[in-house]
Amino acid sequence: MPKLMLVVSAELKNIVILQPEDGSDDEKINYYFKLECEHCGWVCENEACVSINVKEKPTGNRRNDNLNLSRKCHGCERYGGISLIPGHGAPLSQNHCTEVDLMLFNYDGLLHVEYSFNVFLYFFQTSGRKIHVDLAMGEYTDVIDGVEVSISKLKAKFVLYWG
Repeated sequence: MPKLMLVVSAELKNIVILQPEDGSDDEKINYYFKLECEHCGWVCENEACVSINVKEKPTGNRRNDNLNLSRKCHGCERYGGISLIPGHGAPLSQNHCTEVDLMLFNYDGLLHVEYSFNVFLYFFQTSGRKIHVDLAMGEYTDVIDGVEVSISKLKAKFVLYWG
């Protein structure tokens, strides 16, 4: 059961902080990615959606009591699951915008294949104004109160978590 940290980075211009509305543990954030079975290598065709506030029924295995996503493999018909572990994320900021932890995932029988940045984040401009942004396209540019703000080179990757 590997634990993987979702790590994000971006270039920020005239943006003080970039994070989910209620912080890294925001229950309204959905994480989207394709899944692969660890056992047989089958890859699902559609993206799966995982959220902290969605708990699925356990599959009879005690270690899976806190599943946020459970799927049956269409290849080998084994069950796999994913649990989100809150409390490990941090916001992107002007001073620290490379490889910041967003969310910790615990995988059991399933692994991610492709991650889609389909989350709504907000940022505080230097004036302190709160702005909601859809970052599904990976970048954002606007002029707010006469100041150009931008988010570019938004990237996400998963890294092994040893904590």
